[in-house]
Amino acid sequence: MHKSFLPTHALAGWTLAVLALAASPVSRAELGGDVASIVRDHETLRAADMVTSTVLYDLHEAQSPAGVRVRQYVDRASGKVFALTWEGPQLPDVNTLLGSYAPRYQAAAKQHHGSHHTLSIDDPDLKISVLRLQRGWQGEAYLPNAIPQGVNRAELR
Repeated sequence: MHKSFLPTHALAGWTLAVLALAASPVSRAELGGDVASIVRDHETLRAADMVTSTVLYDLHEAQSPAGVRVRQYVDRASGKVFALTWEGPQLPDVNTLLGSYAPRYQAAAKQHHGSHHTLSIDDPDLKISVLRLQRGWQGEAYLPNAIPQGVNRAELR
């Protein structure tokens, strides 16, 4: 298990980001959730659910009025979200996006002692990367064991 962490001086910033997530109205779908959770999410975003279908998965995309773009990848066979990505001027509600995986993200954020611009979790069952950019945020989360066979990890952007 590999985790990279923030320096102590950056801990306050990440702690504030984690606390701010609970108040963010940006997202309601969750990693491991179903299509119904995505539809509710896009209604909350006040954004149309734009769907791009492939043989193995459907890509659901939405953009909030604030400019946060969320992409959710749904396995066509199981109907479950196996990956998601986001980018924009503000951090989306990562706790809600991660669903049952949020406590692991929160624990990593509280213990961060590496780069103050990057938080990552690299476990066998869960991969999360959150980047603080000069003008916003970018992130991804996926369940390696849930990626449909035949899907290249590089497709998930």
